[in-house]
Amino acid sequence: MIDFSAIEIIYLILIFGSLAFGLEALLLGLGGKLTVLYRRRKVKTIVIALAVGLAIIGSAIITSMALALEPIYFCVMVLAYMFAASRIIHTFGDKLSRTPPLSLPPQPPEEELKTMLKKRGFEKLVEKRKR
Repeated sequence: MIDFSAIEIIYLILIFGSLAFGLEALLLGLGGKLTVLYRRRKVKTIVIALAVGLAIIGSAIITSMALALEPIYFCVMVLAYMFAASRIIHTFGDKLSRTPPLSLPPQPPEEELKTMLKKRGFEKLVEKRKR
């Protein structure tokens, strides 16, 4: 059987849970715009969250290995990197949740509006407008 140390077990747990940290960073960075982004592009949102989560966990693992940190400090590093990632996402939030401008249908002609109003029983409104 393979013998894992406590820090290696934490590494594995957090790598598998990196999507949650990515979603948390997106939620902190984008706020309510995350739900709009998720409704429009579900797969893209999940891929971005997974990439951000892996970047958070990967950088925390590299930092903790380089500095030989204890497991508790590794967890604190994950939270610190998550908040840093949310700040970075916040700066690019407008590009992520950008919405295309709404296209309005063309205005119907004046005569068509008058006939529509007359059909619906608003003859008085048409007469007042003539004055």
